[in-house]
Amino acid sequence: MRSPHPTAVTPRLAATTLIVRDGDTGLEVLMVRRSLQASFMPGAYVFPGGAVDDADGDAHHLDACDESPARLAQRIGAVTEVGEQALAFAVAALRECFEECGLWLGAPDHHAPAAGWATLRARLHAGETLAALVADAGGPLPTSTLQPWSRWVTPVGLPKRFDTLFFVARAPAGQVPEVDAGETTTLAWVNPPAALDALGRGEFPMEFATVSTVESLRPFASVAELLAHAAAQTRLPPLHPRLKLDAQGRIAGVLVPGQAGYDQAHGA
Repeated sequence: MRSPHPTAVTPRLAATTLIVRDGDTGLEVLMVRRSLQASFMPGAYVFPGGAVDDADGDAHHLDACDESPARLAQRIGAVTEVGEQALAFAVAALRECFEECGLWLGAPDHHAPAAGWATLRARLHAGETLAALVADAGGPLPTSTLQPWSRWVTPVGLPKRFDTLFFVARAPAGQVPEVDAGETTTLAWVNPPAALDALGRGEFPMEFATVSTVESLRPFASVAELLAHAAAQTRLPPLHPRLKLDAQGRIAGVLVPGQAGYDQAHGA
């Protein structure tokens, strides 16, 4: 593992979504495999997501939302401590899902716009904003479909750091996810226990925060159970993992609050 980055790196805001459905073996979550040429976590399985863009929090997106600024502030901003940035995080989550796997979250089941989802996705890839696509998508921007799940901040000492808000959302029936063939190369609907077993066999590479998030899904047998739990959460403060270093200053692991050695770890 690489040595800690010598200079302080300010975390970039990011949003990630756990898209879930009820499968034959229980709850399933959609994961994508990052390209081996990706600059961040190459080859790893992750949830659809990415960095927040400046435009994600602008007035055009606010006007297009299906919930009020006060509702966004209460439901996401206050719970996760992101405050007025709640809109930007939510819009980024919706945008990244559509960019990376072609799913327009929150759309009515089996609904398809007249032009087709692929056409709208191509327009997004060409530079149009999500707000510009709302009229042709057939409804307001469905930020209300996103339930906050957790917030992770990349440890101090790494060359790329993100302050990432994780959401959960139900997969819209009738839409079929497709990779973007750029940043992502593979799609997989996975049962959380099975994914963790595959990780243990070296067959399903995941990074630390992803593993912890998959583990957090273990207790839930259905989408309804998971979303009910998510909606009932009232406080999700940011998690700040720290790097555990060996005697040579190399990364030997990652620690979370409450684990032995956390208070003495790099970044304290």
